[in-house]
Amino acid sequence: MISDIAREFMRGLVVYIRPARGWLEFKDNLEGELTNFTDGIDKLIYLYEVHKILNYHLDEHIPRCRFKDNPEKCVIDSFCARAIFFTEQEISVLNPAYNFTILHPNLNSELVRDNLKILNKFPEAAKLYQSALNKLNEGRHERNLLDDLRLSLELLLKSLLSNNNSLENQTKEIGAFLKSRGSSTEARNMLTTLLNYYSKYQNNYIKHSDSVIKSEIELVVNLTGAFISFIIK
Repeated sequence: MISDIAREFMRGLVVYIRPARGWLEFKDNLEGELTNFTDGIDKLIYLYEVHKILNYHLDEHIPRCRFKDNPEKCVIDSFCARAIFFTEQEISVLNPAYNFTILHPNLNSELVRDNLKILNKFPEAAKLYQSALNKLNEGRHERNLLDDLRLSLELLLKSLLSNNNSLENQTKEIGAFLKSRGSSTEARNMLTTLLNYYSKYQNNYIKHSDSVIKSEIELVVNLTGAFISFIIK
């Protein structure tokens, strides 16, 4: 229901784009809209929907923009950039600590935060993991966020195993790596089997397609996080 109210507000987006200071009117009206909700979570749900729609309009516009090499000259780019920035500021006030449980109650937030710490030694993998979480927190680019998770895990394995294999070709190496560190046969077999299916899932629905099943996003995030945590620790 709240997302529907946000979408109704955003149907009038065009009236804010052309005026030179239209983004200020948008800002004032959005602030007014938020006063309709007393609960912080309700406000966040509203803001995430607004943020998603703004990014959708910007992503749709950029490929055909005649000023794409100089976006500051484009009134649509300029408006969207300001409107997105303001919306993100409102979100950061209400959700300053990346409380993923607000919109993703099935997500293991403690695991996510722990992984952000332990990935510090693997900056390339950490950057992509953080990128995926940013997209999740903003409620956008589902395909890209899952691809970021896959690549983050792939880069982590390449670093740990000192090779350049793709994720689907790491089964033997990760098994040997875990065995050398005392992991049980059952745990190794379970993890390598899951990794095999994880790679197939990514290839079939993400890497070579765009068939994201939204109800499975939290599962993939949790599973990736469990892989990262177990492999590093």
